[in-house]
Amino acid sequence: MSKKFFSIIWILLIGILFLTRCKDPYDPPIKGSANHYLVVEGYINPDGQTNIKLSRTRNITAGDTASDINELNANVVIEDNTNNMYPLSENGNGNYSGNFNLNTSNQYRLHITTSDHKEYLSKFVSCKISPPIDNVGWNLNNGNGVQVFVNTHDPNNNTRYYRWSYTETWEFHSQYYSLFTYVHSDSTVIPRAIPVFVCYNTDDASTILLGSSAKLQQDVIHEEPLIGIPLHDRKISVLYSILVTQYALDSAGYNFWSAMKSNTENIGSIFDSQPNQTRGNIICTSDSTEPVVGYIGAGVTQQSRLFINNSELPVGWNQPQNCTEYNVPGDSIVYYFGGGSFIPIQITATGYFSASSSCVDCTLSGSPLKPSFWP
Repeated sequence: MSKKFFSIIWILLIGILFLTRCKDPYDPPIKGSANHYLVVEGYINPDGQTNIKLSRTRNITAGDTASDINELNANVVIEDNTNNMYPLSENGNGNYSGNFNLNTSNQYRLHITTSDHKEYLSKFVSCKISPPIDNVGWNLNNGNGVQVFVNTHDPNNNTRYYRWSYTETWEFHSQYYSLFTYVHSDSTVIPRAIPVFVCYNTDDASTILLGSSAKLQQDVIHEEPLIGIPLHDRKISVLYSILVTQYALDSAGYNFWSAMKSNTENIGSIFDSQPNQTRGNIICTSDSTEPVVGYIGAGVTQQSRLFINNSELPVGWNQPQNCTEYNVPGDSIVYYFGGGSFIPIQITATGYFSASSSCVDCTLSGSPLKPSFWP
C-alpha cells in the first residue's frame, strides 16, 4: 500500500478522535422563578354544581419533589352581568364549589380574592349549552387493546368546539380467594371476616381532550378518541366503566386549551411545537403585570356512561399475575405472615397454602367499597 493511503487513514482517525472529544455533555442551567402564579381550573355550570380548583405554579429545580401548592382561604364568587353574586364554599385542598340554578341568558365571570388580598377577575363569558352526547363507544384496536371514543353532533351547528373529561372506574379481583387472615397481636391465623377478593379503582383523565367541527359543513364529531386501554390491561379484567363529561367551548376557550395541550403533551422532540406563554381570560386586577394561568368558561355540560364487560373481549385478555405460592409450615407463620409478604389462603395438612400478598389482598391497590352506580 502507498504512503498516500496510510496518510489518508491517519487523517480520518485523527478527525474521528477530534469529533468524539468535542461531544461533551451539556446540562443547561434551569432558571427558576421567585413567583408562584395563580392557576385557576374549572367551569361555571349554571345548571348544577360548579367546581373551581385554585393552585400555584411551582419552580422547576433539580430534584424537585415538592407537593402541589394549593391556594387556601380564598374568597371565590361567581358574578353575572346583572350584578348578582353567588359565593362558592371552600372544600379543602384548593377546591371551591357551589350548586346553583342560574339564568343561562346571562353572562358570568369569576371573582377571586386570595388570602394575601390580591384580586383576580375572569372576563364575562356567555353560557354555551352542550348538545347531548350521542354515545360513548369502543372497538378493538387492531389487536393492541381497546379504543374508547365519543360521538356527538349539534343539529343547529352552534357548538363547533368541544372538550371532554372522564372518570374511569373498574372492578378487579385478586388472583386467589383467601379464607384466613393473620393476627399480628397474638401471632395466630383465624378465619377471615372481611373478604379481600373484590376491589374497585377510580382514575380521572390526565390529558386534554378536544374536538372541533369548525372546518366541517355539519357540526358532527365522529368517533373522537378518548382513551386507549392496552391489551391485557387489568382495567377490563372484570367490569369497566367510563363516565364522559362534554363541554361546549367558545373559540377563545378552544384556542387556550389547544395551546395548553401543545405545551403539556406535545413537547419532547425537535419536531414538536415550541412552548408558548398562553394567556387565558383571567387577570390580576391588583397587579396587571402578574400572569394568571387558566380559562373560565360557562355552560351546561352533558354526560354519558359506558360499561365494558370482560365477557365482551377476546378470549385470553386476562393474564394471570406473577404470583409466588408457598406452603407455610405451622411453626413458621410468624416468619412468613408477620412481615406481610405472604397471606394464608387455606389450611393444608402441614400448615397453610399461601401466596404473595399482592395476589391475595386487592385492598393493597384498590378499595373494597362498591360504587353506588355499580350494577
